[in-house]
Amino acid sequence: MARKQHTGFVSRAQWRLFWASKKLRRYAHDKAVATPGGPVVRYRRLPGRKGVRRR
Repeated sequence: MARKQHTGFVSRAQWRLFWASKKLRRYAHDKAVATPGGPVVRYRRLPGRKGVRRR
């Protein structure tokens, strides 16, 4: 049976959370690879946070 394909990170905040959390770290590499962009620009092209900007 085929496994579900990973979806990429949606924000830098999510990226940091996954790499910092011991429980989520096992999924972090696969999500990073699934994030659009080349190996150098993946993190840089993400928004700081997902959602509406509040003042």
